[in-house]
Amino acid sequence: MKTSFSLKALLSLILVMSGCQTLKRSLDTTATADSATTLSVARAYLEDGRPDKALYELRTYINKHPQDPAGHTLMGLTQMALKNPNKGIEHLKTAWNLEPRAQNALNLSSAYLQSKQPDIAQKIIMKGLATKETPPYPHKERFFHNLALVAQMKGKDKVAEKSLRKALEENPTFYLSRQQLALMLFKQGRVEEAREQWELARNSCPGCFEPTENLARYYQVKGDLKTALGLIVDYKRIEGINPIEAKRALELEAELNNQRSKIVKEASESKTRY
Repeated sequence: MKTSFSLKALLSLILVMSGCQTLKRSLDTTATADSATTLSVARAYLEDGRPDKALYELRTYINKHPQDPAGHTLMGLTQMALKNPNKGIEHLKTAWNLEPRAQNALNLSSAYLQSKQPDIAQKIIMKGLATKETPPYPHKERFFHNLALVAQMKGKDKVAEKSLRKALEENPTFYLSRQQLALMLFKQGRVEEAREQWELARNSCPGCFEPTENLARYYQVKGDLKTALGLIVDYKRIEGINPIEAKRALELEAELNNQRSKIVKEASESKTRY
């Protein structure tokens, strides 16, 4: 079973690298190498959209290493990918208790958001932001992004917008917040502001189809099919794009070409009549 689970999903999750501090503390270098390999395999399955395969690897791993926060983190993210947020929370909470680091707080807050528990998510986010680490946690924008999602769940759009802009102050290239801000502005009828954000989102993540699709739709509504099609053509030239998104690009290109052909045909028929 292949389940789509992009690491660029709305919830800003962070996968633990196999070379994390927990593994490095092991005195048995052979065991460390084996553990790292298992986690790397599980991580690869998760990134490839096959959480069922990751689950198989991680069950055995956690039985052998029940005190490893890296294993619990990957298991938590795997359970979330399998749409099993309660089990995801269980493992991510274990990871946080074993190792109360900012990234573990971020992952746990994302799990609570997936399970639609914004109040608890907000408390975890604030704990994560207050965590003192050396060196300091480098991705605060992810916490502000999740705070925006909390606010949106509570219907507080102004607070959400402020949090998204705060995230982008921390990191102007953070695609998730840029795209989310654009969608929010569009829903509020602030179409030109949304277009500006989609342009920036497209620059931040050229291989992400969503901002290109949104911009193409914007120009489609404006009647500028040439620009809309140009965006799709440019996107298709990018190497290594996700096959699912490549298919979406082809479908939108076909739709735009059909619309253009219909307009040309109607114009021709109109000239013939008159």
